[in-house]
This record gives sequence, structure tokens and C-alpha cells, in this order.
Amino acid sequence: MVDIAKKVNKKSELLQQGEIALAATTLMKKGQFKKSVAAGAIGGVVGHLAAQRMNAGDQDVLDDSMADAFPQLPQSILALTDQRWILFEQSVMSGGPKAIVTSWTHEEIHGVDLEKGKLMSKLTVTFADGSAVTLESPKANKPERLVEAAGTVSSR
Repeated sequence: MVDIAKKVNKKSELLQQGEIALAATTLMKKGQFKKSVAAGAIGGVVGHLAAQRMNAGDQDVLDDSMADAFPQLPQSILALTDQRWILFEQSVMSGGPKAIVTSWTHEEIHGVDLEKGKLMSKLTVTFADGSAVTLESPKANKPERLVEAAGTVSSR
């Protein structure tokens, strides 16, 4: 099992001085895992069409909401630090953080909820404006640690 927070802390040049990642997990757009499996299993043009059809069922979030502004990357890392929340672009080679895409204060993210699955869990991030975005996180990357850590930060 990979400790994503440890990978984030190793990239100290991406963090503010003294900042420590409390927890982190990798994220994929909702349905990305199934789309990848379908495209790989079916292959070629047919797989691409099947993935497009799966996209048709994606839920939209409200325009101009904080969730609407959430960057939709194929794969990323969401980290909770002692100072803020950070969304990183994930390196394809190392699986670690590559660059900061955006960040939020602790007050801007009201919480994260987890719906556990067999291989992938659904992680819902709720923002201060009441909007939410749901993404997927591989169960092996222990997204529940991020949820637990979020509970400790919001209670400070």
C-alpha cells in the first residue's frame, strides 16, 4: 500500500514552509476507472464509443459554484495539510505530486464523505457554498484516512 501523504511531504518544494500533509489520496473523475476498463477490454474505436456513452450519464454540478470550478483531471492527488487543502497533478511515472493545480482554505471545504466500494470508493467533497463534487479514489490508497483527518481539522 502506498502512503500518498508521505509522497506529498517528500515534495517539500510544493508546500509552504513548515506545511505538513496530514492525509492524501489519489482521485479520478467519477466513472474514469470503469471507462478505462471498458476501453481496454473492448479496445479501439468501439471502446472509445463505449466510454463516451458512459460519459453521457455523468451528473453536472451547478454553474458558478465552487464544485463547478473543481479541476477535472483524469488523475490527481487531493491532500489535506495543516494549513490548507491542495489538489495536485499526479505524476504518471512516480504516482506522486507533480504540480499544484489549486488549493483551498480549511474554511472553503466543509468536509469529505466516503462511500466505500470493492475497488474504488466514491469521495464527495462539499464546499462552503453547499456545492459538492464526487470523485473516485482507489480503495488501496486508503481514502478513509483523508476523511478521518478532515474531521480533525474541521473540529479545530
